[in-house]
Amino acid sequence: MPCSILKRRRRPALCAEREASSTDSPESDSDTFGAVGLPEPASGRRPRRRQVKRILDRDGVEFQSRGVFHVVQTRRTCAIFLLDFFHTVIHLPFPGLFIVFLIVYFACFSLFAMFWFWFSDPCGIGIRTYRDAFYLSVETQMTIGYGVPDPNFNECWEAAVLIVLQTVIGLMLDATVIGIVFQKLSNANARANTVIFSDTALLEVEDGCVYLRFRVADMSWRPLSQATMQVYCVQHHRDSSQPRGIRVELAAVQLEEPDTDIHNGIIFLGLPAMVSHKIDNSSPLAPDVEPGTPGCPIPADVREYLSQSPYLEILVLLSGTEESTGSVIEARHSYTLDDMFWNRYFGTCVSINADGYHCVDFHAIHHTYANSVVPNPTHAIAHGISHTFPARLDDNVEDSDAD
Repeated sequence: MPCSILKRRRRPALCAEREASSTDSPESDSDTFGAVGLPEPASGRRPRRRQVKRILDRDGVEFQSRGVFHVVQTRRTCAIFLLDFFHTVIHLPFPGLFIVFLIVYFACFSLFAMFWFWFSDPCGIGIRTYRDAFYLSVETQMTIGYGVPDPNFNECWEAAVLIVLQTVIGLMLDATVIGIVFQKLSNANARANTVIFSDTALLEVEDGCVYLRFRVADMSWRPLSQATMQVYCVQHHRDSSQPRGIRVELAAVQLEEPDTDIHNGIIFLGLPAMVSHKIDNSSPLAPDVEPGTPGCPIPADVREYLSQSPYLEILVLLSGTEESTGSVIEARHSYTLDDMFWNRYFGTCVSINADGYHCVDFHAIHHTYANSVVPNPTHAIAHGISHTFPARLDDNVEDSDAD
């Protein structure tokens, strides 16, 4: 199968269910999502241009995140960055790094050129202009090789000290530049692009409780080791005492799958994994109740609470170790209320081919279907426990029991 990682496709997360839900319906252009077969976002309205910019971008390939936080920082103390000069420089883009290196090397050559010009007459070097001294400085530091009238510098100890000093400083500068370039090239953040998340998150009702679920998968042939996930909820609350009448709240989201008590929160990325959060009374996605109230809110209350929320965004951070380099990477993704949908389920994305191998369809990871659709072998439901997927068999697979 050809790789389409560089192709930006149209978002196919919401699959067509039946002809009865055709866009020719008079209700198709309204903000109502109650009709059967029509996708219903948690915001209770059709996706539209947001007045509030999402915190984490979704501008990458396959509508994934590039890991860029859209947060404006004001009143920063820039002097603090000088205390961490190495990381400040290493975060510069390559054109900026090249300019910094060029300035540093030129300053070093110019500085030592002055000393060579001063010591020219006492040491019998024969330098007439500062330009000649600059050439000699470059040749000395870069060990290009050169000739002077007197190889012993007229028994001048100043020249010996200057040669040693410039050579040592040049070696330290070269080592620093090589280290920065190596760290820049070996940056593991690019590896995070192969970790993909489902386009949408689903709000599913089971046993009277609402569950928030989404998928994650690693497209690399060598999945991340010891992958763990952290999920946070950023939401706005109306508060007249705060600037612009909005109070911003950040809360951690407790995951049911992967379970931190049973699996230590580690996700196996050899196959796509389902991430699940139970919206109980302690969840940040649940309506406000008295602290310590057990149980779960009814789905109608959760639906009303989310639809009336000014803004809500789920931030997903997945970190793991890349085996080849041992580097720790972090893949990021986010879901707003317009990315969460009710009354849908994920279709299967794992199949068994004719040779008996497990096959993962990375486009099918995003596919969801309405609950009104009767599941069939081609659209199996992938619910519940992470790492558990109903797979479909290829038509060419021979049944061993039929022999």
